[in-house]
Amino acid sequence: MAVPVPLGTEDRTSRLTLRRPDRWHREDSPQADLRLTGDDVVLTVRSRPSERTVAEEHTSLLERLPGSVEGLRLIGCDPWTTAGAPARLVEYVRPDEDGDVAGAHLLFVTGRHRVDLTVERPLTRMLATDDLVSTVLESVRATEPAPSRPQRELEALPVAAPVPQLDGTHLGPDALTTLRSLAGRRWDPMLLRSPAGRELVQTGLVGRLGTLPETTQELLAPWADDTRPVTLEQRLPDGRTTRLQAWSETVVDGTDETGGTVARLPVERVVGLAAGRLGIRPSWTFPFRTGSLHANLLARRTGAADTAPDLPVAVAEADPRLARFWAAPWTVSSIRRPGRPAPVVVVHAEGIGFARVGRTEAGETAFRSDSPANVYRSVVRALLG
Repeated sequence: MAVPVPLGTEDRTSRLTLRRPDRWHREDSPQADLRLTGDDVVLTVRSRPSERTVAEEHTSLLERLPGSVEGLRLIGCDPWTTAGAPARLVEYVRPDEDGDVAGAHLLFVTGRHRVDLTVERPLTRMLATDDLVSTVLESVRATEPAPSRPQRELEALPVAAPVPQLDGTHLGPDALTTLRSLAGRRWDPMLLRSPAGRELVQTGLVGRLGTLPETTQELLAPWADDTRPVTLEQRLPDGRTTRLQAWSETVVDGTDETGGTVARLPVERVVGLAAGRLGIRPSWTFPFRTGSLHANLLARRTGAADTAPDLPVAVAEADPRLARFWAAPWTVSSIRRPGRPAPVVVVHAEGIGFARVGRTEAGETAFRSDSPANVYRSVVRALLG
């Protein structure tokens, strides 16, 4: 929930009113009804005639946005109820030459017009500006009469994009361990005689005379300081486990037992990679009636796939939404941050959405549905926070 932020100035267009901080500035823009800037935020309002429903306009927006900018990722959508007209809020992240940009797109219809309000700011400022952006969005009000016919059902959403793969150098477990051991040290010629050392030479990470190319030195840099990684561990529906570790811009996709792929990526690309692994995409989020479950029951459900228990009949009958979530295939993800004793544990139910596993007290563990955009924020907090 957003912390209240003082909004001192009202701005008005022919389609809406909103309130914003006094320090934001109004700029002239011939392509927009309204343009405001301040606190690294850019807010733009546009409108055009339309007699389509909000579901039709929202579907069109979700189809168009990913193709508008190469690499744009949709991270969430929600019905929006405070505008005084049928509305949807779509959140996205798009690449930019100065760094990724986080966007919120508020769309509403009046029966005669479609209104698009976008708020963009650097991804690195997403968490710092969230409360301010939310407060401004909640102040938006349509000034035209809105359709009186309520919409009974929500529209279908896009299917999930393929899980991204890390493009890097694959190493066996011994070679990966040997590579890490080189951080901050000189090459030991004896390593050339080991299978792991020869593998490093064959992959080009180490020269034939033991020299370390500049790219390898950059790869090793975070390991030289004994930095602890941010780790994303996942248990997939088929029981397999995966691990993605990020030491700043050095990333390893794999485990100590199987080896893995090692690469160097900008941190914002690591955020996108982790978001893809989590399955973040637009999905409708509805709260469970049940706020917690028996700790042992939830621990068994989030454990090995062959030990997954049924939801107790009484709970399933009282909370059909939770029952559907429980019955779907689960991917259980743990996000571990250096210096934090407990991981963030997120469950993705295939075809439904997300839930977050909370604290355990008196034998009961908190378990609540969560939006994909909030899960994305957990990734941003871990890697950029």
